[in-house]
Amino acid sequence: MRANKPYPYPWLAPLLALLLAACGAQTQSEAEAGSSTGSPSPLSGKTVTYAATDEVFLNPERGFRPGVQFGYAIGSRSLAGLDLAGMRSRGYSMIHAYISLEPFQFSRIDDGYIAQLGARFAQMRQAGVKASVRFWYTWGGTATASRAQILQHIEQLTPLLRDNADVIAVMQAGFVGAWGEWHSHSGLSDGDKREILYALARAVPQERKIQLRYVNDLRLFVPSGFTEAEAFNPSHIASRLGHHNDCFMVNQSDAGTYAWDDPQRTADRNYLQSMARYMPVGGEMCGDVPEQGYDPYGRRTPEGQLAELARFNWSFIANDFGNVDRWRQWGIYDTIARRLGYRLVLVESVVPEVAEGRRLRLRLVLRNDGWAAPFNPRPVRVVLRGSGGQVYTVGVNTDVRRWYPGSTQTLLVDEPLPAGIPSGNYELLLHLPDAAQGLQNRPEYAIRLANAGLWEAGTGYNRLNQTVRVP
Repeated sequence: MRANKPYPYPWLAPLLALLLAACGAQTQSEAEAGSSTGSPSPLSGKTVTYAATDEVFLNPERGFRPGVQFGYAIGSRSLAGLDLAGMRSRGYSMIHAYISLEPFQFSRIDDGYIAQLGARFAQMRQAGVKASVRFWYTWGGTATASRAQILQHIEQLTPLLRDNADVIAVMQAGFVGAWGEWHSHSGLSDGDKREILYALARAVPQERKIQLRYVNDLRLFVPSGFTEAEAFNPSHIASRLGHHNDCFMVNQSDAGTYAWDDPQRTADRNYLQSMARYMPVGGEMCGDVPEQGYDPYGRRTPEGQLAELARFNWSFIANDFGNVDRWRQWGIYDTIARRLGYRLVLVESVVPEVAEGRRLRLRLVLRNDGWAAPFNPRPVRVVLRGSGGQVYTVGVNTDVRRWYPGSTQTLLVDEPLPAGIPSGNYELLLHLPDAAQGLQNRPEYAIRLANAGLWEAGTGYNRLNQTVRVP
């Protein structure tokens, strides 16, 4: 029997099941099992195959990201000067938001400061980017904020976090220790840390995961790791966990991310790897490659570093900190840019010429060439677009979070067309928009497929180069 502690809100599970049952059209998809396709059901129609591209391009909730002081800068009371509007033009769809609570270690957070943070999130939304978010009390040194003070601050911040969850890609546990990394803290027990993370899990929506810095802290919640079923069970704490490694490649233990010595270090790495594809994993480097002459995991070569990123299913990493220039010198920087997170490639589609019985039938085959699956829920829709530009959508009932790296997904659609759709010829497109209602029409937040000539930057749709006639 597992010793894992269940998430303390079991009533969420049936509620989520009802919501999921009400969403989208019913389809068959091997994506639900995260497996490669077997023998798909026969479907006659026009078959189109697609060319993949090696182009480096932006996609939401993945890739290189810069770290920014989202709140007060160190030693400052000013929030001016942060260029959020220019992030996408600089090649970023995601930032890491460090939010200082340094002035409030022994008091409530000022309401005006929370309002200014809300304005920051609004600027980020306008700019078309998302953030990993971490609150901190001290930039180095030893943090002294008490458990009670931290819990009060999380309660104060709850409305802000819920109102802006759409542009929060992932939370980091934060609050505890230097830089909010859960080390160098004064007087906080393991029980206190558990209570703080559970409070943060209640503060943000169920869909948002919370990254922890150290393997030992993950063990506070899932001492034996967790299964795929637990990872997708909303009543289990495993469904809320992620990992951030903020000293990737500094040495063999990544500065204590894993145990300093073997055999425990290797055990820690295997423990993390067993869960990584179900979690958002990201972070930054804090030094150079491992020490000369000692490299038990093969991390000193370009191939070894790519293998490490793949092994732990990295979705994002800083490129403004650490020895990123070495990746450029080795010629692997663009490979990392392409493969961080998901990289979805459309392989084939089969579409009958006529929507007989006014039903949409088609088969889509996609492949994930990235190092991770998308870590947040996301709708998948087939769009029918008429000659006059009118659009109708059919939902595909699949979970993109199970589109694991290296897997191929077959989506089989057999659904009634939307009510009231006029007869005529329709172009077919694939749309993977953000799950948040307010962002679903924002192309910056839709997934672009890694194919040549399919992406529409103005709509966020991916063309299938297929048409169907509605009788």
